Parts: sequence; structure tokens; C-alpha cells
Amino acid sequence: MIRQMIQQNLAALYHALELRDPELSLVLTDDSHIHALNREWMGEDCPTDVLSFPLHEPDEIDADIMALGDVVISLEYAERLVDSQDHQRRVAEELGADPAHFAWSLTHEVAFLLIHSLLHLVGYDHDDAQYEAEMKREERRLWESIAPALAAS
Repeated sequence: MIRQMIQQNLAALYHALELRDPELSLVLTDDSHIHALNREWMGEDCPTDVLSFPLHEPDEIDADIMALGDVVISLEYAERLVDSQDHQRRVAEELGADPAHFAWSLTHEVAFLLIHSLLHLVGYDHDDAQYEAEMKREERRLWESIAPALAAS
């Protein structure tokens, strides 16, 4: 089900980002694997939900880019985020939705992590409050571009 959601929504996300179907390496893994990657590449000795490895600098991204980079998502970590409901509340608030009426499953979590990671691949970041606000606005716009398909699944 997650694979199908990813395939269905990547085209919409690429369109919303004004990209013409670039390649993307996506690995769905567990906490142990992402922990090792996070330690090696980010210097963080802990598992995380998602890692993004862009192939290009932000000023090199254009509509005809052939490959964006690599995304690694820990399904194990994502499941914990769904179970805790903390991420659901935060995302619902960011998207302007009432958390009490905001459906959230592993499919939704992975879709959100995919959006977040794609934004990192095209140059968005959340290093400071201004950049974080810009990234959150873009997350909301992209979420709205795929929300109808997610609701139908």
C-alpha cells in the first residue's frame, strides 16, 4: 500500500515542484539501518525518521533535472510517530487542520516524510525560523496537492 501511494503521488509532487519526472532513490528501511546512516553522514548517533541526500546545490535545480538524490525513510520510526500521535498533532496544526479530525496512518506519515525529504532535495531547509517557515508553507502546499489522492486510498 505504501509503495502504491508513493508511485501515485510522486508525479503530483514533481508537478507541484515544477520538475519533469526526475529520478529519485528511495529506501524504506528500519531504525538500525537509518541509525548507522545518520551516524555516518550526519554525525548523529540515533535513529531518525528520514534522511535526504541531495545530488545538487539548490541553484542547480531546474525543471529538467535528471536526478534529485536519495531519500531514506525508517518505517519503524514512522510507525512510532503514528502511534504516539505527536507528529499527527504537529502536522495537523502546520496544515491548518483540527488534529481531532485529522486522519493519520502510516501511509499519511510516509507521504509527509516524502514531501519533507523532497523539499530538502530541492534546497529547502529549517536551519532558522525564516527558512523553517518557508519550508512549512511549502510542505502545506505540497500536502494539499496530494491530499485528495490520500483520502481516496
